[in-house]
Amino acid sequence: MEWRFASKHFDQNKQIPEAELKEILEATRLAPSSNGLQAWKFVVVTNAELRLKLLPVCFNQSQITEASALVFFCARTDLMGENGVINRWVQLTKKEQNRTDEEAAKYKVYLEEGITRRSESDSVNWVQKQVYIPAQVLILAAADKGIDSCPMEGFIPDEVAKVLELPEYIKPTVLVSLGFRNMEQPKKVRFAFEEIVEFRN
Repeated sequence: MEWRFASKHFDQNKQIPEAELKEILEATRLAPSSNGLQAWKFVVVTNAELRLKLLPVCFNQSQITEASALVFFCARTDLMGENGVINRWVQLTKKEQNRTDEEAAKYKVYLEEGITRRSESDSVNWVQKQVYIPAQVLILAAADKGIDSCPMEGFIPDEVAKVLELPEYIKPTVLVSLGFRNMEQPKKVRFAFEEIVEFRN
């Protein structure tokens, strides 16, 4: 955590080895989520042409073309229905955890009730908040391997979705660029421990 910072410039001559990128993404896949639903999709962009198309809808930020890889963390809003996230998750947990039909049915009702009691916009907001968890895991997993990152919200989600040809239910929410820094690390500035951490013993 002392070593990492949000690098604004990356060395375009240094690429992340594919095996290491996959290891980082595998750690990210294991990130926690509410009820274990994993209502997300990670879209990894390394193609140079595609990044040039993304540049204007990401406010022409240098990380888009300089980084070795871009990882768009997208929220899934296809929660309900036979092919929705909830049903597929319930069926997977039933198989992997040897749940009975009755247990699976109750679990499905519980999860669906959690969605139906929210408005549509609240449900979208809920799943979008979830994707920040794996984004942080990616940042830390990358730092553990000496790979730099920069978390970014500076893009137009609907336009990014068009460039990436994503279905409507996949919502780009946050972006993490990955690579190797091409700038001096600035002095890390944080509020004092005592100001941030409050114990209630």
